[in-house]
Parts: sequence; C-alpha cells; structure tokens
Amino acid sequence: MAIAFMAAAPANAAPSRSDGRGNVVLFIHGFDPDGAADTNCADYWDSAITYFSNSGWNEGNLLTYGYYSSGPENECNFNYPGGTRATSITTIAKALADTIYYSWTVNNEKIDVVAHSMGGLVIRSMLYHVANGTPGWPPHLYIEDVVTLGTPHDGAAPEQVTACKVAFPEQRQCTQMTPGSAFLADLPETPSSGSAAFRTDWTVVSSFHDFTTGGNSGVGVNADHKFQYQSDSPIGHSELKSLGSGSHRGRIWHKSVGTWSAWGLWTAPLERAQAAVYNQSSN
Repeated sequence: MAIAFMAAAPANAAPSRSDGRGNVVLFIHGFDPDGAADTNCADYWDSAITYFSNSGWNEGNLLTYGYYSSGPENECNFNYPGGTRATSITTIAKALADTIYYSWTVNNEKIDVVAHSMGGLVIRSMLYHVANGTPGWPPHLYIEDVVTLGTPHDGAAPEQVTACKVAFPEQRQCTQMTPGSAFLADLPETPSSGSAAFRTDWTVVSSFHDFTTGGNSGVGVNADHKFQYQSDSPIGHSELKSLGSGSHRGRIWHKSVGTWSAWGLWTAPLERAQAAVYNQSSN
C-alpha cells in the first residue's frame, strides 16, 4: 500500500496559497446520538452550505463527507460505507485521507475543511497519521485551512460521555471521546499539517453555552486561531454549525499575539468559519 501511494504521488510542487473561495470546502459532520446513526449530510449542513454559497463560494465546491450508514438518503457527496458508532475514529480518518488524496491531492489541488463536533477529531487524527508517516496512509495532503466547531479536543463533557456510554456501551466512539482516553492522548497538542511543504492553518471555535463539548475543550489545542462565545450567548452545540447572523459576546486568540482579547461583540459562528477558510485567519 505504501509503495502504491508513493507511485501515485504528484511530482510537482505543492499548490500556492490563495483566498479560499476557489477551494473545495469539505464539511465533516459529528457524532450521531440518535437512532441507527444515519446522518443526512444535506440536512446537517444546510445552513452552512447556504451561508457559504451566499458569501461567494461556488455551491458545487461545497461538499460533504459522511461516515455512518451510506445510501442515497444520506445525501453525502462522499461516504465511508457501513460505518457505525463502533467504527474507530482512526478508521474513518484513514478512509477520509484516501478520499482527499485521490480526489484532490494527486491533482495538485488544495482544499479546506470545516468540521463539527467529533468530525474535528476525524480531521485531527487524519493529519496526525499523515504527518507521522503511518504505513498505508497517504504521503501528504494539501489541506489549506481547517475549522473545527464545537470539537471535543480535550474530550466531551463528562455527563455527555456517561450518557453516551449508557446508551451505546459497545460503541468505540464514546470511549474515544472520553477525556484522557488513549485516542486523545495519542494526538499531539499542536494539530498537524498535511504536508511539510504546505502548512495547514487551524481555527477552533467553541462556546461556553455548548454543554456537549464545553468552552474550554472546544479550543483545547495549540491552534493558530481560537474563538470562544460566552455562556450567556444563544450558541449551543448545534448553533455552532448553523448560526450565521447576529452579534454575540465572544473573544479571540491568535498565536501571533498569544493572549485572549477582551470580551466583546462578534459575528456568528458561520461568519467565523467562512472568514477562516477565506483569509487563513479568523480576523
């Protein structure tokens, strides 16, 4: 497998960085706590795709990836077939890496990624294994920007983990999202890039009104840019992926500055996300 990847690797240099509106944006959904784990990507990302399209993106470049039961009813552009809550996040990450590599990287094309909840752990795991040179994984990926919305980087809220394990005692994803799990401990504090020649810019967004992930866990990595909404905002776990209007109390952190700003009024999560993939920043 490793030999096959090496043979398929593009010989030309990494693509150049530019504003993101010419890029494919791949949206990755989160953990499904309901039913048989059968996420409909079109419903899940409807608000985000509409917002990005209205902000100047070509709707044909706004694509989705699903990793639970596949089928036309899922309306995902790409799928990991037959996935369940028992499927390891690492397994999903490997399948996603192959999809990105053969769909875009081998053609010297860069993409952006916007991920919600557990979807951010899929991306983080994927880029870690690619950067680490794990056998069988693609040799590199051209991911220009990653935005995570309400991702449990330090684990999900304890009460959510407990409820998850009670409801799905055999499901590995609940265990992997437990604070201090072996899966989370294996991931580096500084999120990886997909290529040494093409560094990935990371933006992480959280809310203290998000009782699934929590305000601190959602920014619990050494990202380039961090954004938090206050607990008195109306922005919960779901709103982080769907709200595109209004002014909300929050604060911002940039690696170049190294300190949090004062709390103030800021734009909604989808505006933060589109600014991040457009400018490689959350300014």
